Amino acid sequence: MTTFTAADLSRLSGVDLIFTDVDDTLTHRGRLSARTLDALARLAEAGVRVVPVTGGCAGWCDHLVRAWPVAAVIGESGAFRFRMRRDGGLERRFVRPLNALRADQQRLLAIAHQAIERVPAARLALDQDYRLVDVAVDHAQDIPPLPREQVRVLIDTFQAAGAHARASSIHVNAWFGEHDKATMARQVLEQDFAITTDRAARVLFIGDAPNDETMFGETALTFGVANIRPHLASMAHTPRWVCEAAYGDGFVEMADYVLAARAGARQLPAPRVPLAVDMPPC
Repeated sequence: MTTFTAADLSRLSGVDLIFTDVDDTLTHRGRLSARTLDALARLAEAGVRVVPVTGGCAGWCDHLVRAWPVAAVIGESGAFRFRMRRDGGLERRFVRPLNALRADQQRLLAIAHQAIERVPAARLALDQDYRLVDVAVDHAQDIPPLPREQVRVLIDTFQAAGAHARASSIHVNAWFGEHDKATMARQVLEQDFAITTDRAARVLFIGDAPNDETMFGETALTFGVANIRPHLASMAHTPRWVCEAAYGDGFVEMADYVLAARAGARQLPAPRVPLAVDMPPC
């Protein structure tokens, strides 16, 4: 795990697909900047497909895949993939039949209420009504950030009931089943883009939080935006490189490296954004 240097540029020259987390990787305090949107557009124009991989709700993912310059979206911690068909319609693929996933979600909601009884300051995420599969408990989005110990209690409550649970920068996401971000990413690579060889040279992932660990563990070329630094000591799988810039500016930094490498550059491009790290207290 190091800072990216000119000597690393050649490693990115074959990248043509980027998986990216969304909250606090593309966004900052919930907003997508014009420069980050521009980086997404520049990657698409250069033939680099971008696939957001998020714990975000189905309603949010529906918007992303329709409105952003992305090739597909993986949502609710790997429960589904949305992409646009050539005729302009939306194509959805779920890990299991949707009616079974919806039944599991009702069980998860009961567990979530137990978790909130143990941590009264927590709340169901305000986007819960737009979720099709998982349950999200807010620990830092629309409420003041909870202490790590209380976030741990939320996770432990779900896990004690047999569910998977992981913390993003804003939510604790919980689900039943053996899927996660990485398992759906593998499906997307193989079934949607026919990437079965040279994956290590072609695929990159960038993220910001412990719930990105499976993607860091299964992808050879990985970046963390600078705001991942407070989490690194507690993570089993960490990024190969950490950006100097945080949040969406870190994504722009990474995009510039990929585009420079694909163009055959031997020197790092001049930064398009200030590289000062803007991180909240941890």
